[in-house]
Amino acid sequence: MPDSQNTETRFLESLASSGQFDRLATYLGSNEPLSVRRKSAHYLSQSLETLAEQDTAALIEKLYEAVLAETDDTVRARIIEILVYFEDAAIDTLVEMIESDEYPTPTDSPHPLLYVRWLDSKHVELRLLAVAGLGSVGTKQVAGKLAAACTDHDDRIRIRALEECGRLEDPRCVEAVAACLDATNIDVRTAAAKALIRIGTEESITAVLPLAKEGDRQVRQAVIEEIGSVGSLAVFGVILKALDHDDEQFRATAARATVELIANAPSADRYTIRRTIAIHLQRAPDRELVAEIRAITDAEEPTIRRDALWLLGELLDPNTHTESLQTLIRSIADPDTKTAKVAVSQLVELEESLIIDHLEAFIQARDLNTQALKRADFIREELTAKTADDHLKDAVEYTKVSDPSDYTAKHAEDS
Repeated sequence: MPDSQNTETRFLESLASSGQFDRLATYLGSNEPLSVRRKSAHYLSQSLETLAEQDTAALIEKLYEAVLAETDDTVRARIIEILVYFEDAAIDTLVEMIESDEYPTPTDSPHPLLYVRWLDSKHVELRLLAVAGLGSVGTKQVAGKLAAACTDHDDRIRIRALEECGRLEDPRCVEAVAACLDATNIDVRTAAAKALIRIGTEESITAVLPLAKEGDRQVRQAVIEEIGSVGSLAVFGVILKALDHDDEQFRATAARATVELIANAPSADRYTIRRTIAIHLQRAPDRELVAEIRAITDAEEPTIRRDALWLLGELLDPNTHTESLQTLIRSIADPDTKTAKVAVSQLVELEESLIIDHLEAFIQARDLNTQALKRADFIREELTAKTADDHLKDAVEYTKVSDPSDYTAKHAEDS
């Protein structure tokens, strides 16, 4: 490298202006003088728009390694800033690298201590990395540090700290997280609401429930999205109110929250919660709600599909909900055996005349595997047997009345 400062500056500037960004990156984390490393980082950060138009894969790989090799925090922070510009997951990638045995830890400090030191850095990028790293440590010992980070003056750090508090699920974070519900930044308020629900204590849930009824739309939506994870009937009133909302997106979110509430219910309370929800919704079955639940039967998680199918079956009117009936029938071929069995258990409760044609059409239209065909045969047998039992019951009742008109009158009353 040239010796004089002016020559050094002109040289590095010429590298940037001629697009030799890889060469600039080689100075970062090297043994070159600090002035060279800082200027190289500066010129790279000033060239982001130009870099965005190029293939930066090799450059980005160099920058990741430079973060760990660099000894100056100012240079390190500038490199992180560049990485975050190009990759949303840059912070998480760096945490993985720091905690991996493949890369040397900066300053050779144990990474938890490194995170604690960076938490007090003047550089936002290092504080952000510190918060993410402490969240990765994930022990109760970091709860106080994460709670303190919720008061950082930079909203990006507050949001990340809130997210990590939610993952940690430590009640000691509740006070600091709840204080963020009054933040000016709506994204901070939203992150705080989600974190309180994930922490899941009575205190944290009580703090967040009012936000589902009033306040910013974004925060309300976030509360409804997360509230089903609580798995308690205490939150069902909030979900129920959202199911009646004028906004289609709110209703869809509430429908999924309803299914998640069932899925997350403790084993001891699961039956009670399922029946309570089903009975309440059966009082006034809503076609739009049924459609929303039907959409959830395509969820990636098998547990969510199962409970969506169960609830769909409970709300199903086979005479009018043809699409829902077809959804249940299709689900007998679900790759998850338990999910398929839920569909079967709901279908065998229906009347043969309402389902059999749809079932046969499905079998003819699809190339079903052996297990799905066995389930279809089982449904046929169960429906046929049930129909035969109903005929037998009618015949027995008929023979026990003194006059045929008594039988007719009895069933007229029943209907």
